[in-house]
Amino acid sequence: MNEIEVKIIGIDVDKLIARLEELGAKAIFSGIVRCLHFDFPEHTLRKNGRLMRLRRWEAEEGFKDKFEICTKGPKEIVDGCKSREELETYVEDADKFEQLMYRLGFEATLNNDKHRRSYVLGGAHIDIDAYPGVPVYMEIEAMSSHVVDDTIELLQLQEYERSTETANEMFKRLYPDVDFDNLKI
Repeated sequence: MNEIEVKIIGIDVDKLIARLEELGAKAIFSGIVRCLHFDFPEHTLRKNGRLMRLRRWEAEEGFKDKFEICTKGPKEIVDGCKSREELETYVEDADKFEQLMYRLGFEATLNNDKHRRSYVLGGAHIDIDAYPGVPVYMEIEAMSSHVVDDTIELLQLQEYERSTETANEMFKRLYPDVDFDNLKI
């Protein structure tokens, strides 16, 4: 399955949340997301635009904790959106999965935290991500670029910067002095 998404940079969080509530978006998560990326010592995955990730979702009250593993392929730009093959599933024990990766010869190449709020609105999944020390941004993911575009219009976000970069690419461009691989809350 391919993820199709864009990032919207420089958002006004309070205004966005008010608009989401006005439109009846369903809040599906709020809490801390701890990301750990794995790669071979030679960084083969990253060099080829791929990733292997473990995320620990530490939910605030009213939402559920979960442990998710994911692999992504190289990105493509399709109809103004970032598109990547993505395969994800949930695991019961994140610590055991992490140890399994180390035993297979992988190493941790990224270890960062963010506060995330997630919503569903129509056919779109919306994440508002707050990493420590940098401005908040959002991602809109959907099954098609048309749904992404329609969601941007519905949320009245046309005047904001739209990015098809990966988070790593975006941080290198906008915040070159921030060590994205080791941001911790």
